Formats: sequence, structure tokens, C-alpha cells
Amino acid sequence: MDECHSTATPVDTKANLSASDSAPITDPTEYRSLASALQYLTLTRPDLAYTIQQVCLYMHDLREPHLHMIKSILQYIKRSLDYGLHLSATSTLTSLIAYSDADWASYTDSRRSTFGYCVYLGDNLVS
Repeated sequence: MDECHSTATPVDTKANLSASDSAPITDPTEYRSLASALQYLTLTRPDLAYTIQQVCLYMHDLREPHLHMIKSILQYIKRSLDYGLHLSATSTLTSLIAYSDADWASYTDSRRSTFGYCVYLGDNLVS
């Protein structure tokens, strides 16, 4: 897929995948290999976590639309190579800094809260 066109989003947001859309793929080896490799990419590309999780839901019974979804993810990755968490080798790995923020009971209907955090080890975002 080196010569493929890139896309602005990883998947078609209007498409709904199903386990019985079309005929099964006869040889799922390539699909499973790509899906497994993409799972490792989510460590530094959290923007792809949901999309790749959706792809992995159908590993037991693969169909053509599932293969097209993987190809569209690869096209998106081609366009967004500079995205993600960048890890660098630094000598300041002795500092551990954490930031957090919370908005307690901000949703008036449910009284639910939102919370977020990030943890840096040196200059690298680790969580």
C-alpha cells in the first residue's frame, strides 16, 4: 500500500460493520497479521485505539468490509505519520511529573464527573 491515496479519517463514520455482511474471506492470514501489527501502534497513536479495536472484533469471522476497513486505516496512517506520542531518549528520566484535572458533577442531568490526567517520565508522555 505504498502507492495508495491517503485519507483524512481512519474510517467511514457512517459505515456499520457486521459479522454477516458478505462472504467470508478465504485466507484471513494477511488480515490478522495487519490487525495484530496495528494493535502495537495504539501504544503511541491513541487516536487509532477505537478504530483498531473495532477491526479486531471480527477476527474470528472475517468479511470483505473488514478488510476494507483495515486498508482505510493504513491510508489514514500514511497521511498522519507525524501524529502520536513521540518518545525521545533523554538524560532526565529521573523526573516523574503528573498533571490531573477534574470537573466534578458537571453534567446536570446525571451528575457525572469528568477526569483526565497525564504522566511524564522525563520528556516522554507515558500515560
